[in-house]
Amino acid sequence: MIAIRPTGGADAPGTRTDRRRARTRSALLAAGQHLFARHPLESVSIDDIAAAADIAKGSFYNYFNDKEGLASAIIERVQADCEHHIGLANADIADPAQRMARAMAVVVIYAHDHPDCVQAMLALSERRRDIEAPLNEGLTRDIREGLEGGQFAGVSVQSGVLVAQGLISVAVDFLQAGKGNGAAIAVVREMGAALLRALGVDPATAPEIAAEAAGLIPDWGK
Repeated sequence: MIAIRPTGGADAPGTRTDRRRARTRSALLAAGQHLFARHPLESVSIDDIAAAADIAKGSFYNYFNDKEGLASAIIERVQADCEHHIGLANADIADPAQRMARAMAVVVIYAHDHPDCVQAMLALSERRRDIEAPLNEGLTRDIREGLEGGQFAGVSVQSGVLVAQGLISVAVDFLQAGKGNGAAIAVVREMGAALLRALGVDPATAPEIAAEAAGLIPDWGK
């Protein structure tokens, strides 16, 4: 079982001005994240974001050109944080199928611990579909290695990445209603097996691999 803590948000080193700018930028990211998790991007104004961050509207433009720039920064921060924790969970795992199933478990845990982060990322999900984007590097690498090593079959790298993103997003979206760890374990076990089968993993071994990944889910006391 693993516990996930956010890796961002600390004051930047340097001068007092540097630290103040870092805090203001962090406040804008947090405000945007909270708002985009609950409202479509198009319905959120710069005024809304500035008010939620408790800054003057004009100060927003010292950090971002527009709300699309803020949205992109939020996606980058959340996805980078998820990738960081996935990397930790898979540090000693070489098998691509195990890595994929464990990635689903880690994102489910992250969504439980940081619901606004993941809900905002899901709401802005169209921004993650470029498989060549640096933040998709780990997922793309695992799909490619699985295909080259014979663990995966019947998909291209691009379709494999899209399938993985889609099924993980569906699993997280289902669990966003606040279901406990029993539901999370079942979802990772069943959806993880479905993901592996979709990638061409032997149907006889996919459930076992997914069950191992489901064992990462902590006891949330529900």
